[in-house]
Amino acid sequence: MSIISSPHDDLASSPGDELALPTDHLDTDTPGDDRRRSRWPMVATAVVLVGGGAALWWVTRDGDSASADVEPVTIRTVEAEQRDLVEFSDLAGTLGHAEVRTVNTISAGTITWIADDGVDRDRGETLYELDARPVVVFHGDQPFYRPLRAGLEGDDVRILEQNLAALGFHVDDVDDPAASGLVVDGVFDADTTAAVERWQESLGLEPTGAVEPGDAVVTAGPVRTSAVRPSEADVVQPGQPVLDLIPIGTVETVHADRGGELTITASSGPITTGAVVYVVDDEPITALLTDEPLDRDLGDGIDDGTDVFALEQMLVDLGHDLRGDLVPDDEFDELTTEAIEAWETELAETWDGVVVDGVASVDQFLRLAPDTVLGSRAALDDETAAGSVLFTASTTGTDRVVTTSIPVADQTKLAEGAEVDVEFPDGAVVTGVVAEIATASTVDPTDPTADPELAVEISLAEVPESAAGLSEVDVEVRLVDELVAEATVVPASALVAAADGRYAVEVVESGATRFVAVEPGLFTDGMVAVTGIEPGTMVVVPS
Repeated sequence: MSIISSPHDDLASSPGDELALPTDHLDTDTPGDDRRRSRWPMVATAVVLVGGGAALWWVTRDGDSASADVEPVTIRTVEAEQRDLVEFSDLAGTLGHAEVRTVNTISAGTITWIADDGVDRDRGETLYELDARPVVVFHGDQPFYRPLRAGLEGDDVRILEQNLAALGFHVDDVDDPAASGLVVDGVFDADTTAAVERWQESLGLEPTGAVEPGDAVVTAGPVRTSAVRPSEADVVQPGQPVLDLIPIGTVETVHADRGGELTITASSGPITTGAVVYVVDDEPITALLTDEPLDRDLGDGIDDGTDVFALEQMLVDLGHDLRGDLVPDDEFDELTTEAIEAWETELAETWDGVVVDGVASVDQFLRLAPDTVLGSRAALDDETAAGSVLFTASTTGTDRVVTTSIPVADQTKLAEGAEVDVEFPDGAVVTGVVAEIATASTVDPTDPTADPELAVEISLAEVPESAAGLSEVDVEVRLVDELVAEATVVPASALVAAADGRYAVEVVESGATRFVAVEPGLFTDGMVAVTGIEPGTMVVVPS
């Protein structure tokens, strides 16, 4: 039976207590809710549950007589749940691409051709032409910052050689490739000059054998054009923006240092120092993992150097320190010679071309950076030119990031490495990771009274298909303002407010209803956390 009584002031006061609520003081107003559910001003009701609701037959008292209304009234009930209740706030953000690069002109001239917006460009392909001279894409990790010509050395020369070889311009004599070819060694020699000339001729340019900084744009891999600015026939000045490049992958190549009858022996994947990468004319070429240059033969009497340390470390790692007293250092001594001889003797057991002489010559090694991972093995002819690509390691896709900002006063809501939800215009929600939060605040220059904010960058592993092909998309970043873990949750409309500001819910037990005092907590998304009832309790809500 319901415990609804006539108006009086004797109310239960603790959450969970049964309330005898005055019906003329009852409504279901909840904070921020104008909806109202009236209660019957009767003394008692009998309740018969029907399906997901209950049929009520009203019983009234009028002196000593009683009457029954045979027309049932249906109420709806729901079960109190236990779950986390979260309140969010949103930050406006923009989805874009990481590391977008703007290409500027090096010199003045007329744009005679330019790629369209959204076009993919790979190694050797033209981005635009300035005065009919192509500006192409090369792959690498360092831009061309100086004119490159015979006699120079450096990493930029190595990048040039790698690109020329990957494009097939390393071979001097196609009838005898093993006897010719460009050695990718960072030294601009006669072979490099000849390869540059072959490349220039393929572009219809005068074969000068020299490369200017504006001849190529060096990128980590394939790119997509964006924000193309000038049009054909436009005159541009030095330093003027031409277009943006969006990275869509990375490419790294490993090249043969020698030509001849070549067989690749290493497998794709991580490579360790001392592993045989390939065999040429029955001589094994060994990987030496070091960031240091390797440009001299290492034998008795040479000057100290970091290349000696790298060699000795390799010999120790391979177990060729026979007496156990070789300590890797910069000094080449008799212990180094003994270890080299032991290493060469072991190689000679498999390959006839090995000479055991205690000297580690440059042509015995392929220098690779530490932590190198070999990609796909190239398909090679038996007779292979120096400079030929052995392995190609590549990735596809592009890093997508969301840029937004947060008021300095709210910065504790975010931390680098934290996960956040990002909602897209089509309603899709993906998880992002806070990659960077600025350490200096900025203020909107158009609104000097605005609160200072911190720029935030959020990385995304994937984006919905609806946004995959778009350069920029407006999104919402959800921040957790408040979290109540494992709360007892009911619809906010189930709350019944008394005139004194307290709240109750009407619960159904054993075919009857009663009011139970509750303490409301967090309100969000039409739900409210309450204390005073247990999960699983059936509560009445408006139909």
